Amino acid sequence: MSKEQILSSDGIPLEESLKKAERKNKLKAVLLVAPLFLFILIIYIFPIGDMLFRSVDDRMITKMLPKTFKAMEKWDGQDLPEEPVYKGLYEDLSYLKKTKTYGKIIARLNYEKGGFSSLIKKTVRKINKFEEGNYKDQFIKVHKRWGQSEYLVALKNVAPKWTYAKYLKGIDRKFDQDGNIIQVPEDRRIHKTLWLRTLNVALGYGFLLYSCLSNLTFASNFTYEI
Repeated sequence: MSKEQILSSDGIPLEESLKKAERKNKLKAVLLVAPLFLFILIIYIFPIGDMLFRSVDDRMITKMLPKTFKAMEKWDGQDLPEEPVYKGLYEDLSYLKKTKTYGKIIARLNYEKGGFSSLIKKTVRKINKFEEGNYKDQFIKVHKRWGQSEYLVALKNVAPKWTYAKYLKGIDRKFDQDGNIIQVPEDRRIHKTLWLRTLNVALGYGFLLYSCLSNLTFASNFTYEI
């Protein structure tokens, strides 16, 4: 004996009609949520994603100092580099001065190690007076920091196209000449202290808020019982 099919008022099987109504309700729900989702995506997700991407993207400085970084591939980072590194640096800085784009590398290098701003600016001002050959001595003559390996190591550390050096700096760490993660000098270890202070303040306010809410709840219950 065949089972009788129940029809809706418009002659459509009831099961099919219910499914159709359910699909409409889901579509309405999606359309209601879509504007909010797009707002969050555009205002929050995209900017945060872009910020995180740029925090590890170092391609800009790699493209602006290609000859310098190419020559540095053979340098072990121990003593001062040989003449080819300084020659590459001369050619790169000369081009950046000619195109008036050297300002873009100053902020990044100065973030890696303080003092690069004045170092680059002074070097660029006098680079047209350089003679061909013996670039190493000429760079050191312009500024003594070009004769300090720590500045050349800092320059070498920004060579990779992708890096998490900025995150390391946030916990008082950095890369050494061998690419190992080490602590920064003691007089520059400020981030850990700031993190601990922030955590202490947050915990203090959290405890204070919890105490206030607990007292308020107790007072409300006490009043209700009376």
